[in-house]
Amino acid sequence: MKRKSYIRYIIYGLILLVFLILLANRSGLFNRSGGGAAAVSGRAAQVLPVKAWIITPGPLTDKIVAAGVVQADEQVEISAEASGRLTSIAFREGDRVKKGELLATVNNADLSAQMDRINYQIQLAEQRELRQRSLLEKQGISQQTYDQALTELNTLKAEHEVLKAQFDKTMIRAPFDGILGLRQLSEGAYVTPGTKIVRLARLQPVKIEFSIPERYAGYLSRGSSITFTVENSPEVYRAEVYATEAVVDQNTRSLRVRALYSNEDIKILPGSFARVEVSLVSVDDALLVPSEAIIPEMGGSKVFVYRNGKAQPKAVVPGLRTSTHVQINDGLLSGDTIIMSGLLQMRPGMAVLLTEINQP
Repeated sequence: MKRKSYIRYIIYGLILLVFLILLANRSGLFNRSGGGAAAVSGRAAQVLPVKAWIITPGPLTDKIVAAGVVQADEQVEISAEASGRLTSIAFREGDRVKKGELLATVNNADLSAQMDRINYQIQLAEQRELRQRSLLEKQGISQQTYDQALTELNTLKAEHEVLKAQFDKTMIRAPFDGILGLRQLSEGAYVTPGTKIVRLARLQPVKIEFSIPERYAGYLSRGSSITFTVENSPEVYRAEVYATEAVVDQNTRSLRVRALYSNEDIKILPGSFARVEVSLVSVDDALLVPSEAIIPEMGGSKVFVYRNGKAQPKAVVPGLRTSTHVQINDGLLSGDTIIMSGLLQMRPGMAVLLTEINQP
């Protein structure tokens, strides 16, 4: 009996010992020797690694981008003015032609015969008028008789001009210097007024037409310079504005603008899409910071500046903006180091560690 009681006391003692050990461990009694290292680790955890940007003055250009289209300097669909059979085609597709050069002929045999007949009549009437004038000078005939002969001559000349105008309509000529496109008809085809035969375009220079929002209308005038690119070339071309629309489009609230490019090598073809860039303002020594460093606040903006290992907030006045940077008009100086990352965790006076430093 005493033996069982003794065993019971031993078990109770062991349970009590385990309980005391657990209680002591929870109170930190066994960790006192490592307390200094834990404090150091806690302080290290308060240092935030960040990326930074050193402000350096540099050029800045504020610009807008607009969609445009390339147009020929002059372009027309060459078509017939008279009805008839196409008797000849005097050009090849893709030819360069001069103004007034004959391109095609519509059947004009009847008009040619009528002009020959009236030419003979004019010759006869001129001889009659000459004789009548000689007789009038000698008072051999009356003034009325001479006037009738003169009227007959002038009438025949007027009829000749009418026939000549009709004859000219059958002779299809180039209205200006340019390059011909693809032929739409063959010889022998019957044409009527308006039937298209070929397209003629002048490609030197070309026009760049685009639209800008009305608030930028005051930035462009005759002589202003723009740059543009086209899909089939990596080059950047420069053109000069020569005209703007007189009024703003009420539907789009935009202003149409046209610029000229010399196109000396004829690399740019009409109809091409043009990406136009218009420079609005240019600053030579702008202070730029990355857009992600700007923190908007109620009534203003701020950035965090690196000062002696800590982050300090600084109110700034933003200016021009690009796709990646913002100009700072007030609040910062050249050489300031701006914090770019970790801004959500940032607090005034927080210790920071610069892991990466960038500058323009």
